[in-house]
Amino acid sequence: MRILNSLLITTGLCVAASAASAQAVTCGQDYIVAPGDYLSTIAERAYGETGSFNLIYSANADTIGPNPGLINVGDRLFIPCLNGDLGESAADAGAIRDTSTTEQLPAPAEDRPIRVLTATGWAPFMDEDQAQGGLLTEIINLALENADNDPVYQIDFINDDGAHLNPLIVDHAYDISIGWSQPNCDIMDKLEDESQFRCNNLDFSDPLYEEVLGYFSDAADPVMNAHVEMTGKRICRAEAYTLAPLEGVDLTEPTITIVRAPTAADCINFVLEDKADIALVAVDVADGRVSELGAGDRVQMHEALTFVDVLHAVIAKTHPQNEEIMAVVNNGLGNIKDSGLWFQTVRRHMTAFRAANQ
Repeated sequence: MRILNSLLITTGLCVAASAASAQAVTCGQDYIVAPGDYLSTIAERAYGETGSFNLIYSANADTIGPNPGLINVGDRLFIPCLNGDLGESAADAGAIRDTSTTEQLPAPAEDRPIRVLTATGWAPFMDEDQAQGGLLTEIINLALENADNDPVYQIDFINDDGAHLNPLIVDHAYDISIGWSQPNCDIMDKLEDESQFRCNNLDFSDPLYEEVLGYFSDAADPVMNAHVEMTGKRICRAEAYTLAPLEGVDLTEPTITIVRAPTAADCINFVLEDKADIALVAVDVADGRVSELGAGDRVQMHEALTFVDVLHAVIAKTHPQNEEIMAVVNNGLGNIKDSGLWFQTVRRHMTAFRAANQ
């Protein structure tokens, strides 16, 4: 059981053609990767557009591995249908409850709820205007709802996400926050202060969602196949977003110039307005903004450089119930992945988000 609260605290594709384009792709069936295939070109043949390739990735993450831009000839991939069923729906199963409930949860010191932080303004992942508060909000809700020991919990929207980690998580005012990527803590000397803070102060759950990130630039630019080709470029990243993906491939200032935009989607605008050379953006978010602007012929995604940024729930290393709470989260995540509910939820959110931006 849980409470989903709204605590409003605010602060002031254009892809290269595939050599295998003649091969038919049918959803609901397996597909064998052919020479010249990319996930986006497979998605275009399966669905009529490239953007839904993240769903193919989610259904085949174990086969593909961490880089969706590098699929292997001969791999067998399952092609999910966008509107098909995976069996009993979450609503019929009773796994998703009315988020408007005002049920009061007991909160004695020995039995207080697990307190979860989410935020808004990051559609389709966390946003009060999205169904169930967005994809990640619903996933953590389902994970806790389906954990074996039926934990008491509540989920609060606190929209000053800059305050989530410090002070709210590190001071234990809340137990976990969602939607955070884990830096490569083995290269601490290359990490900025914010990434080092995460390494030193946080423990990370099993993956909530594997977010596919892409590098986007003007369609007239040469296609890039290696990170070194971005040397000297202006790379746009949303304000307060971690630079860990760039740090991990040795793209740090002054080798490149970081340009900050108000939101991730705004980085696409920055490329179109020549305020940045490259946008590092989640493919789902970029595709939505490109569709909104009708700019599909003006923007390209550098397919070979796409990669997976794993999003986690985090808890403070110093939390007195660190291991117990994280075990509950991971148990629930395992349960909804084993049942198919996780993928069903991902598909529903991504399909709705894409439809809203066409």
